[in-house]
Amino acid sequence: MIIFKVYDVMSYGYTIIGLTYACVGYFKKDLPLEFIAWDEEKIEISEWQQSTRSYNWSTIDGINVSPSNLTIKSGPADGTMVDLKGYTEADIEKLKSELIFAQTLASA
Repeated sequence: MIIFKVYDVMSYGYTIIGLTYACVGYFKKDLPLEFIAWDEEKIEISEWQQSTRSYNWSTIDGINVSPSNLTIKSGPADGTMVDLKGYTEADIEKLKSELIFAQTLASA
């Protein structure tokens, strides 16, 4: 009877990739989860586990707040779309009223 010992080389690669993802997740744990903040000069958006993006009111062409998304158009090829899943209807109404008002003031 011949017994073969199988060395699964791919398991080493998966182990390294798994440990790498665990380290990246550990070091990114202090990033804020999600927020949308604004003041008189700019709007800041951070999505889960991503860095904060900032847009000056003077560079924003349009803002659209729908029940499921916040879309910011800035310039010919810049802007973002943020999923509003998890936000309450009151939060979405606040975004609609205050962001569009702030953009109107900035463009005046």
